[in-house]
Amino acid sequence: MPNTEIITRLLTRHDTWRGQHQKTTQRTISSGQDQVDQLLKGGWPTASVTELLVQYPGIGELSLLLPIIKHYCQNNHLAVWLDPPYQPYAPALAAAGITLQKTLIVQSKSHREWLWIAEQCIRNNALLLAWTKKTTPSYTDIRKLQLAAADSGHPAFLFTATTQLSASSPATLRLEVDTGGEKNLRLCVRKLRGVAPGEQILIPRDRDLGPQCSLTKLPVNSSHSAISVPTDIPRSTTTSQRLNA
Repeated sequence: MPNTEIITRLLTRHDTWRGQHQKTTQRTISSGQDQVDQLLKGGWPTASVTELLVQYPGIGELSLLLPIIKHYCQNNHLAVWLDPPYQPYAPALAAAGITLQKTLIVQSKSHREWLWIAEQCIRNNALLLAWTKKTTPSYTDIRKLQLAAADSGHPAFLFTATTQLSASSPATLRLEVDTGGEKNLRLCVRKLRGVAPGEQILIPRDRDLGPQCSLTKLPVNSSHSAISVPTDIPRSTTTSQRLNA
């Protein structure tokens, strides 16, 4: 590739800063909630990794992402769930308007495989939701995913434990999520350009996502007669399938 073309591509990236530029504009996509959009200066950052540091799985954190998952599935992108701790409840996802045929669950077998799957999902224009319970990605690992997101132009979401708050991360957004009382979630920005660390809001806690069942105890593909739409979510345990968006 000619040097001029390489330089041109670098200069068009949203995360490239040039001298005499006072600031760069971060592109966003609405979270579907005005309060959250206001906190995040427009919504979820695109072309970026967002790290959700969750108190513990299942407190309602997934409800934050239902609108963006719906948006991507409706626009013919896969939503890939990498190593989720629980089986996504298909009827609730369908009721939220999410196309189940565009939802793919992948279980990795090693840290190396987890990282490869995550990067390939991002580079193939899928919406990545990845959990780090099985593995602890390093700064370099997250940086690799951040660069992949910058190249693809799409957001990616990592779910990590709040115990990782003290660790350095290259993610564009780090958002702490915990219970702010029985009926609320507390969202606290730990890292985001233009937002003071510690800025926070309380939002209603939505846990109506169905029963939480461990993937090791319940098959992913199941049929539910309570709704009239297909409720099977594809599952993959191999890395040979190409992700087509």
